[in-house]
Amino acid sequence: MTAHWSESEGMAKELLNVFVDYETLGRTVNILSEQGVTGFYCLEYWGVSPQNWEGFVIKEEPEMAIEAIRDHTERAIQVNTVVDKDLAETIARALATGLAGKRYTVLRTPVDSIRVEAP
Repeated sequence: MTAHWSESEGMAKELLNVFVDYETLGRTVNILSEQGVTGFYCLEYWGVSPQNWEGFVIKEEPEMAIEAIRDHTERAIQVNTVVDKDLAETIARALATGLAGKRYTVLRTPVDSIRVEAP
């Protein structure tokens, strides 16, 4: 089965990438669900904020570089979902309200097409 969508066939879509601290994942998923999001995927990663990394230089020896990165990064989650463009702003506002006082980042990227292969 192949499913393909393009903007000319329907409503414009946006990819939302929501970056949150590990401890905020449950709240984030609940906010998305409350806004009607029915599917998403998550990526766990270790990251560092720009203000913590600014001016930081690591040695180019691989083991020392890995150790420095481990020592200065924090566990985080990236939650990703594709939604109607009109809903993206509503979701971003709901995240701002629901995650007030927490550290998070929302990236919104227009989606030109989606192709799903499911043999």
